[in-house]
Amino acid sequence: MSKRFRGRGCAGGVCEAEAIVALEPFGFWQGIDPASGEIINRRHPLLGANLAGKAFVFTFGRGSTGNPGIFLEAVRNGVAPAAMINVRAEPMITLCSILAEEFYGLRIPVIDRLEAAFYATVKSGDRLRVDGATGEVEIL
Repeated sequence: MSKRFRGRGCAGGVCEAEAIVALEPFGFWQGIDPASGEIINRRHPLLGANLAGKAFVFTFGRGSTGNPGIFLEAVRNGVAPAAMINVRAEPMITLCSILAEEFYGLRIPVIDRLEAAFYATVKSGDRLRVDGATGEVEIL
């Protein structure tokens, strides 16, 4: 039985992907190896996990304007997340998706402000359907 949740769509695109969840801030700059998609931030609980093709659920972006550059390199290498779901998306995270579409024609949905029940329910390994235009996430 699936569960649907509604939030705010920040960047369009639709995907179905496996969730990877860490409800804390994340920065792509010095947080991900853009050649492999592996999390390299030694202080992050997902250290060593791979974001390639996953629906990445985290609280909000951390860091600087370097995030989109590293993210774009991950897109170029085919190892970027398929979607990003935040408690509160900040501009640099949304910009990552906008630039991926502009430079590579890849639409990576970004959604935030989902119902609190979503963040209490979702766990790594869940299969998600993410629609960045409508702001809907379905746990399949």
